[in-house]
Amino acid sequence: MLILSNDEIDSLLSVEIAFQSLEKAYREQAKGRAINRPRSDLYLSAGKEGTVYAFKSMEGGIAESKVVALRLNSDVIRWEERHGRIVKEKIPSAPGNKWVGLILLFSAETGEPLAIFPDGVVQRMRVAVTSALAAREMARADASVLGIFGSGWQAGAHVLAFCKVRKIEKVRLYSPTKANREAFAREMEKKVGVPVVPMDRPESAAQGADVLIAATNAITRVIQPEWVAPGMHVTCVKDCELGEETIRKADRIVIHARSFAPENYIEGFGDEKIEAHDPIDFLRGDKRPRENRPPPPFWVTAPELKKVIGGEVPGRQSAEEITCFINNIGLGIQFAAVGSAVYAEARAKGVGREIPTEWFLESVHP
Repeated sequence: MLILSNDEIDSLLSVEIAFQSLEKAYREQAKGRAINRPRSDLYLSAGKEGTVYAFKSMEGGIAESKVVALRLNSDVIRWEERHGRIVKEKIPSAPGNKWVGLILLFSAETGEPLAIFPDGVVQRMRVAVTSALAAREMARADASVLGIFGSGWQAGAHVLAFCKVRKIEKVRLYSPTKANREAFAREMEKKVGVPVVPMDRPESAAQGADVLIAATNAITRVIQPEWVAPGMHVTCVKDCELGEETIRKADRIVIHARSFAPENYIEGFGDEKIEAHDPIDFLRGDKRPRENRPPPPFWVTAPELKKVIGGEVPGRQSAEEITCFINNIGLGIQFAAVGSAVYAEARAKGVGREIPTEWFLESVHP
């Protein structure tokens, strides 16, 4: 069995490989040859006041590659208000002030484990490239100005990926912390070779943009509805970054998956399934009856990305349309697709460390 590090994955996984593997996965999904188990999150009290423990998992498999992936995260989380917004912070509580996120690959032919590696680099790339694939189909062909909210790990990947699908000539950036946005602008300008301009006001990042991206850790609205203009393509890494009013401005909406939110299982609620992103109210003891809880979002019946990539549904039909891709939840097939591509690259280049597969097999009937 192969063990890889994030540094090794970073050396193997190019944006091009991520595009190829994910596009193929969505086409397979559209044909019914890929399968997911929807994401579920399990919440327990953590040891430190103001924090909770969350165990997140999802799986996916693709028939052609004969690979199944399990992605899991073991996190200590807190939510807090910053700059007038509620943000989620994953606390690096593991030894060495680190996080825990893993991808396990299995053979669908023999059942044996193939590889295990951290999820960080793959996670970053699969989110950004998924949104960029949607933009390739949904943004105007002449889109050249990118407006982005966020200056972190995900925002950087989005700039790189979106510059691959459109001829971007300028990036307008807003992040609440001046030092962060200026450092991000300098870094990304070197990487993409176009001007990246930090803005002092959030609305300035949206002004004149053809594509507008929210890639932040906020769980409240980042892009205001009045900033959205005809012809624009808008996207996010969480639907809450847009909010219902902003999403309703769109003439055409595409979503990542019909499962609009994780299936949460929360201490104190027994085996009851609660569908929500960041279920703060429930973690604080909200026991309202199911019939009094918010209904699914209005956009949940919109076409899924697989139908756009598979050619069943158009991404855009006029230059004036406002289009919106909601990257509402992760899918296990993303990790199966990108993970198996990384595994193939590692095998071809002799990267990684081998440990005996025998350690993970058993002669006792399970």
